[in-house]
Amino acid sequence: MDFLSDLTLAIVSEFRHQGISFPECADLSHLASRYLEMRIRRIEPVPRKVHFSEEIHDSLGNLARDTDPKGHGKALEAWKTVFYLRHLFESGLTVTPFLSDKVINAETKDGLLWDYAMHHLHLSRKDGKGGFVARSDWLLFVVVSDQDVFFVDVSAHRAPGNLQWVHQDLLGIVFNNWPELIESRLLHGVTGATITDPEKKELRRKNVNLAHEVGGRAIAPLGFGTAGDGHSTLCGFLADKLLHELKQYQRMIDDSLEDLRALFVENGMPEDAQIDFKLVRQAELDMSEDQSAKMCSVEGFSRALWLNGFAIIETHTRSAIIV
Repeated sequence: MDFLSDLTLAIVSEFRHQGISFPECADLSHLASRYLEMRIRRIEPVPRKVHFSEEIHDSLGNLARDTDPKGHGKALEAWKTVFYLRHLFESGLTVTPFLSDKVINAETKDGLLWDYAMHHLHLSRKDGKGGFVARSDWLLFVVVSDQDVFFVDVSAHRAPGNLQWVHQDLLGIVFNNWPELIESRLLHGVTGATITDPEKKELRRKNVNLAHEVGGRAIAPLGFGTAGDGHSTLCGFLADKLLHELKQYQRMIDDSLEDLRALFVENGMPEDAQIDFKLVRQAELDMSEDQSAKMCSVEGFSRALWLNGFAIIETHTRSAIIV
């Protein structure tokens, strides 16, 4: 019984199953951090309620009225794709083909996501390479939560100075339309910085976090910021927390093996069966919707593990352990 080794195998298996490249020589802390990043970056396909900002209506109107013959109908295609994406989100269908094709590489940095907590989706319906849509002249910026998705704005893919990834107006839109998304990131007793977008681009390039002034308030990075290597500070913390809790979990089970074995025998396991526990991916378990809902509803470590895509099982009975 070695939960840390199990976790390594589970992450590697999941990356390979999803076709994601990763550094095979990386230690477990590194792998776990990248795994948690990918769960955020790839947007789990569950039904979500879609909300439109006031500003995006103007942007969509501009797309609908774009009659530039050089565009060959691309603006109208982008307009239609926004509403197609609304359908996908509301139906709980995957939007992965519309994401950056860099989501197939676990080492890719995503400053926009870790800074502004925003995904960008390409507004195209034409097939591109590797299962992604063709890259588009327009991008949709969204904020995704467990049950909702917020359509922030549509912007040109190639903005002057390549500033589309740092436009601070995007933060202002979130603040003006959905202040509840900002609430937990407000900083009290400090003053936020006011800088230009080119200055912001340079700070982003150097992986420097910044408290912005938006609406007269100081706001910490909505995505919890980047570490010095450009990856997610939050996912790095959560990965270390996961490994620490797995070690504790294993010690608890080691100390209670005899009691646990007696409990399993009482519930029908043969007395001569060898009791053993293992960490596995959710995909390896055949669980009903009711059983899955129970795993999501319990308190404690088992729920957190389940929400990250894993469970501890007793290998003989294949039953999930709730702690």
